[in-house]
Amino acid sequence: MEYNKVYLSDSNEFLSKFKEYEFDMIFADPPYALGSEVIIRKDGKVDYAKASDFMNKWEMPTGEYWEKWFINAYRTLKHGGWLIMYGMDRQTLLFKYYASLAGFDEQQSLYWYFISNFPKATDLSKMIDKNAGVEREVIGSKETRLPGSNLTYKQDEYTQKQRELQEIDITAPKTELAKKYNGYKYSVAPLKQTCETIMVFKKPNKTGSVLHDILAMENGDTSIGVSALNIDGNRVALREGEKIPRLNVPYEMKADNNFGGGHDGRLGTITVSDKEGRYPAQTFVDEEVATKLDLQSENASVEEQGCSKILHKVKYEEYEHDLFIYEPKVGEAERNNGLSGFQDKQYSHDGRDKHIENPYQRNDSVAKNNHPTLKPIDLNAKILKLFKTPNDQKICYPFAGSGSEIIGGLKAGFSNWVACEINEDYIKIANARIKHYTTNEYVEVPLFEL
Repeated sequence: MEYNKVYLSDSNEFLSKFKEYEFDMIFADPPYALGSEVIIRKDGKVDYAKASDFMNKWEMPTGEYWEKWFINAYRTLKHGGWLIMYGMDRQTLLFKYYASLAGFDEQQSLYWYFISNFPKATDLSKMIDKNAGVEREVIGSKETRLPGSNLTYKQDEYTQKQRELQEIDITAPKTELAKKYNGYKYSVAPLKQTCETIMVFKKPNKTGSVLHDILAMENGDTSIGVSALNIDGNRVALREGEKIPRLNVPYEMKADNNFGGGHDGRLGTITVSDKEGRYPAQTFVDEEVATKLDLQSENASVEEQGCSKILHKVKYEEYEHDLFIYEPKVGEAERNNGLSGFQDKQYSHDGRDKHIENPYQRNDSVAKNNHPTLKPIDLNAKILKLFKTPNDQKICYPFAGSGSEIIGGLKAGFSNWVACEINEDYIKIANARIKHYTTNEYVEVPLFEL
């Protein structure tokens, strides 16, 4: 099959066409089935109670589909090869179950933290009044970030960026039961979603040893890949001309700290210095998370923070990528780059025919790239750069979407790729975006941009 091409195909059918030990890596952003409940079937296998997507964008694969998919992924990967998958924490059981059933070893996950999502929950008090058939009294209004008409703008107190806002009514509970449960909400995810999990699975080493696998591979065994991460190649570099900082942080010596010693009331000093740079972390954060962490660190007193948070504060200010790797969500420019000839379409429609009066309505978001779950190109690049080796690696993107993972792979140095997507419109968008980024904006990015 020809490489460097996006094929119109179902993912499982696509993987089944490749021979054993074809790929060094599979990088997948599959449908999450966020509208589904993960269950254990009577036969002990994991499945969805009813496979569905909360935005009604796709037909969701069932447990039976995923069982076959992971078997195909395992078969086509080399020994020591990597399967990297985006997912949401509450839905990862199904993926982890079938990955393990197929023979994969679960590795350390990566995490992408952000703040810009709304919680998806139903107001119990409102539903009680609605069920009772009573109308609640409007007692005020509030501004909230919300797509739609009649938008106003207000300066965000943390990031100093403009946010789209709209006023919504505040109502008072009417019935006694509604008053009792005022403020209570329910759903599968009632808290503000701030994290996506990036699962990492590895096909076991052929010899049982990373070292002996590499030696066998270098001696000509083409069924083996490199199952080691490029850590030193992705350390945090110092700025050009910058002197190596030596940071002295006072702390009170306590028996429960991480630096040894007993609690005798003395103040000691932690010296932070590293000529080679800091090790890469497993966490990626967007701008809002970084800003609020900074604010919390600056505003808290020494007593409130404690020793470990003082150390965190110093590392964050001088070595911000030691704990977190900065990566914002996808902006409008990145979403639409290279698509000047495409029509605007809705990309976050939730399946409803009419608007609803809550912050979760998504029917007004439009763009030329109407894929609803884009991942940032540079996030993909930074992840993949960790797994890039000095060898010629073959990588498969079995859920290509509108091409963000492919472009990220190109920026990370993966030039030998193949992909599939089941939606023909997304393939057209992906091809245009790939052409744009390879022609106009192709730059191999470091893991840590200064």
